[in-house]
Amino acid sequence: MKVIFVGDGETALFFQLEGIETRVVENEIEFIEELKKIKKSKVYGLMVVTEDVVKMAKSSIDSLRFSKELPLVIDIPSIKGKVKEKISLSDYIREAIGVKI
Repeated sequence: MKVIFVGDGETALFFQLEGIETRVVENEIEFIEELKKIKKSKVYGLMVVTEDVVKMAKSSIDSLRFSKELPLVIDIPSIKGKVKEKISLSDYIREAIGVKI
């Protein structure tokens, strides 16, 4: 299973540098279209989204989170967002799925 990032272009650059596939979305309609493609492909086990994406497409993300379908969804602050404390991507994943990686 692969990891995919969905969010703004600036944050996507950091994931691309790590070799993670990214999709840039600007609004809820674009997110829903990308989500359909991601779910249809059935190759992604984890989808990382920015908090901005969660705000604009909350109902779609919540329905995916509470279903038993893949991919699992975790949200992170965007590059533009404010972080209260320094936290690593693995900490976000552990918080989302309850397993340390």
